[in-house]
Amino acid sequence: MLAEALGLSVERARRLLEGRASRVLRYHGLTYIVLRRDVGEHYEGTSVVLTRSGAVRVIEGYPHIRRILLLGRAVPRHFIDEVVVEEKMDGHNVRVARIEGEVYAFTRGGYICPYTTARMRRKYGRALERAFEALGEEAVIAGEVVGLENPYTRYYYPEAPEWDYFVFDIFTRGLEPLPVAERRRLAEEAGLRNVPQLGVFLKDDWREILEATRGLEELGREGVVLKDPEYRVEPLKYTTSYTNVHDIELGMRYPFDEGRTFIFPRVLRQIFKAIEEGWDEDRLRAEAERLGAALLEPAIEAVRTLARGEPLAEEFTLTFASMEELEEFTAYSAGMGVPLSVVSIEAGEGYVRARFLKHKKSEEELRKILRTGISPLD
Repeated sequence: MLAEALGLSVERARRLLEGRASRVLRYHGLTYIVLRRDVGEHYEGTSVVLTRSGAVRVIEGYPHIRRILLLGRAVPRHFIDEVVVEEKMDGHNVRVARIEGEVYAFTRGGYICPYTTARMRRKYGRALERAFEALGEEAVIAGEVVGLENPYTRYYYPEAPEWDYFVFDIFTRGLEPLPVAERRRLAEEAGLRNVPQLGVFLKDDWREILEATRGLEELGREGVVLKDPEYRVEPLKYTTSYTNVHDIELGMRYPFDEGRTFIFPRVLRQIFKAIEEGWDEDRLRAEAERLGAALLEPAIEAVRTLARGEPLAEEFTLTFASMEELEEFTAYSAGMGVPLSVVSIEAGEGYVRARFLKHKKSEEELRKILRTGISPLD
């Protein structure tokens, strides 16, 4: 089954199943295999689904989007004529597919998330039904789940404070995306939300694109994705200075989990922003102070938290339709190697709201330093 679905030899498929590059899971009668790395032309996060009827469906992994460091160099050279600029929202990538009449939400890693699937069905079930009727069963809708009721990435959006889904791609077959204007029209007609569009620019008007991102900078939003209207070339992404530093600040709350991998790529982005935008001495000094604070303050507060005897953990709240949904999600998270502590539960008519703690590796490492006084790094 796997060999035929991915175009592999039987021997290679067997090695893939026996190794650590894939994982076999089950969800509500579906058996699916997740690719944990790129395999041939198939990206990491690809899911090969065996349906209840015995049919096989491949949900391709979402392709990596390269990052722009210098708009003035990259945009005129990369694009052909026009450039569509859409907002890059701060949440988690979710692909939605309809399989045997039911919609399923696949994470960037290729896993069917029970919490996201349940909320997607409740909020957008009828809209997705209309979309797939127009697109066909082979289509895959890709978008960003945002809001504070999110087990993966939480960022407050006034237009989506709790939980919502914004479409940024529709694939009709494999990884063949619809043109941007057609995708936006189809999503809107079905009752789905598109990611915001900042405008359509000529490729040589990169300064106008830079200016368009300043509004996002002032609002503390993540950045933009630049696309050819017809996808004749691959998209590129560009983040705001606010996000570069804010990401470091978030990562340094848990320095042994995200801190080290967060720092250098984002510092590199700031270096080239300073060059392209021509920061003067005052701006450079202000940005350096902001970066230094992002590096030190959250990590110092993490150590102080542990020194007070308090846990070092992410806290978030999720809303479920029932206790069964809650229990299914906690079991799923444990199976993903992310055990969660349920701090409190509030139950009402038709809903269960749970507050979670997600403990971090940094807690153990920092406690060890506080106990021994010795660095684990050098």
